[in-house]
Amino acid sequence: MLKFDAEMMKSALAAIFHLALCLMLVFTTQAQDQRVGIVLSGGGASGIAHVGFLKALEENNIPIDFIAGTSMGAVIGGLYASGYSVAQIDSIVRSDEYRRMATGELEDELRFYFKSRPDDASMATIKLGGDKIISTTLPTNLINPVLFDYNLMEQFSEAAAAAQYDFDSLFVPFRCVASDIVTKEQVVFDRGHLNVAIRASATYPFYLHPIRVDGRLLYDGGLYNNFPSDVIYETFIPDVIIGCTVSENVAPPKEDDLVSQLANMIRTQTNFDLLCDQMVIVEPKPDLGTFDFARMPEAIDDGYAATMEQMTEIRAMIHKFADPEEVEVRRKAFNNKKVPVVIEDVTINGLDRSQRSYVRGILGTKMDSITIDQLKKPYFRLFSDDKIKSIFPVLMYSRSTNKYRLILDVKREKDLLVSFGGNFSSRPINTGFVGLKYNVFRKNSATLSANSYFGKLYGSVHADVKLDFSAKIPFTVEPGFTQNRWDYFRSLATFFEDVKPSFIVANERFAGLTMRVPTGTKSRLSLYADYAYFFDEYYQTEQFLSVDTVDQTVFESGIGKLVFERNTLNRKQFANRGDYLMLSVKYVQGMERTIPGSTSAIRDTTSAFREWVAAKLSYTNYMLSSRYVTLGFHLEGLASTQPFFQNHIATLIAAPAFQPTLESKTLFVRSYHAHNYAAAGLIGIISPAKNFDIRTEAYAYNAIGQIETNAQNQSVYNWTSEPQFIGAATAIYSSPIGPVSFAVNYIDKRDDPWSFVFNFGYLIFNRSVRD
Repeated sequence: MLKFDAEMMKSALAAIFHLALCLMLVFTTQAQDQRVGIVLSGGGASGIAHVGFLKALEENNIPIDFIAGTSMGAVIGGLYASGYSVAQIDSIVRSDEYRRMATGELEDELRFYFKSRPDDASMATIKLGGDKIISTTLPTNLINPVLFDYNLMEQFSEAAAAAQYDFDSLFVPFRCVASDIVTKEQVVFDRGHLNVAIRASATYPFYLHPIRVDGRLLYDGGLYNNFPSDVIYETFIPDVIIGCTVSENVAPPKEDDLVSQLANMIRTQTNFDLLCDQMVIVEPKPDLGTFDFARMPEAIDDGYAATMEQMTEIRAMIHKFADPEEVEVRRKAFNNKKVPVVIEDVTINGLDRSQRSYVRGILGTKMDSITIDQLKKPYFRLFSDDKIKSIFPVLMYSRSTNKYRLILDVKREKDLLVSFGGNFSSRPINTGFVGLKYNVFRKNSATLSANSYFGKLYGSVHADVKLDFSAKIPFTVEPGFTQNRWDYFRSLATFFEDVKPSFIVANERFAGLTMRVPTGTKSRLSLYADYAYFFDEYYQTEQFLSVDTVDQTVFESGIGKLVFERNTLNRKQFANRGDYLMLSVKYVQGMERTIPGSTSAIRDTTSAFREWVAAKLSYTNYMLSSRYVTLGFHLEGLASTQPFFQNHIATLIAAPAFQPTLESKTLFVRSYHAHNYAAAGLIGIISPAKNFDIRTEAYAYNAIGQIETNAQNQSVYNWTSEPQFIGAATAIYSSPIGPVSFAVNYIDKRDDPWSFVFNFGYLIFNRSVRD
């Protein structure tokens, strides 16, 4: 009996041991085979919370075996799948470069000033060309995607090549989703160029223009699947799914809410349900707008905090945690397969042979062995050309040469552009503007331009032909004609005062040739050669009658001028960032002829030869700039040998003027016209909200030899003149089509130095040879 019991006990223990061993093997196998999939939603700037989500998972050694994302989730997920560590991704999205990429803003080094057209008063442009005139010219994007597209190519091309363009062979198998609005279905990318797939997935409607992939026009994946948990579940069949979403389905449409109706028309409901038992969804709630990229660090912190709150639940689903050292070894092994970009050839699509030759001339002839860093400046130089509308880049790796081929899909700008604009003011200085530009895109391209300003103060017509030569040192040649008129009599009365101003109408017309060469990314050298005809009408006294006749001064002259400019200002009017430097030397010679009117002391027509040289400096720098406060300064000086003309008023009209504020550019104030002067000013700007500035500026001006008159109405210099002051305080809203401003102005030495002016639009004039 005892022997039987012992044998029974022995058998039972053996059975228990075998059962325990089997269970241990089962659980070990399960732990070893457990696979974790990560899902990242779209959500614009809020999607940066995914970085904090991944950071929390990494700190807790949560394995990541697969990853899928939409829109911003595709960008962040794609970086991780491409072998970037979470710390590297965090550094990338916190950088100024990434903020610029997301907002379409180019850094100063990538703005090529050389071919920039002179600023004008345009506020809106219609582009015409081809058969479909209107439908193809309305904008499809809010921001310029050139930096976004370039950075995606730079960040993802090496990883795609290392994986042989198979997304399953990336550091972590990856999927992203885009939307085909023709078939009304999602498009899942599992192979191809990684930068193309992610760009398609992140093409938020009207924010970025769509791209065409394999003949299909693709938009943001969030239109049809903003949380691709079904993609990762059906493709990889993971044991655990961990998702992070910062978005939600749109609310039902309302009868009186157009935005909600449009949102429901273009988006379908996304499934945020749990697809399996072993699934958890983290839902950070960053208080950011869709495009509020200035606050991305807040989103990272929100993503991290929300994930840590659910970490106990997440860890409970994990049977085997990741070994950080092993993960790093795998990441290093994948990154070692990446071949640094060296470009051996360039393929240009979308243009004819002659146009491709022009593009190659801009890029440079030596494109057979350049790095990605060496490509950047030529690439953005090409984009800055006014013949180019857009560029989309792809790098294709060749295993035989161990180099890459750069493929550029280039879209040319429309042939004809029509611009409208001007300025509406509370003073009678309202000005309309119409501009035309016609592009001739060939190996040696040209641009035909014309514009017209019309208003009480200012009227002008201008036409030119700009010939572009893409030589080793590129240059432009520009023959042109301009006629300007300033009427300082009809434009001075305001809603607040009734002042009888001096009668001065200044006319000029000139024709000539301009040549330009670049002297750097942000600077250029211009040489002007003009024949000018000045015709000015004026009274010698403010006490004139309707029966009086005007004095007339005609000055026919030849003018040569050399100008160096450096410009990084962010706006053509009311800038609040960057700097502008202008240095010029001018030579003038010509014949003055004055025909006296009834108010003149001189009765005979007089003629005289005039000749002088002049040098001018103008420098504005917004040196200290933060989110809310900007400080800047302005320096200006003029030195010349310009002589007096036949009478005092003619001398003042011919003399350059110091006009630093918007209001001062519309007035003829005698004491600010001089042959030699020095001026300095301080500018302070407070920006309480985006696109809203409160601008205060104050200037001190001193004429070096104030031009005054003697008893014979002849001009004389006063060498003991005192400094004069100009100031303005302006509230400005920079709307999408132009600035809206209300200013309080002070101009010393005027009868009434204070003025209050409202303006909407741009108060910008064509070039004048009087400057």
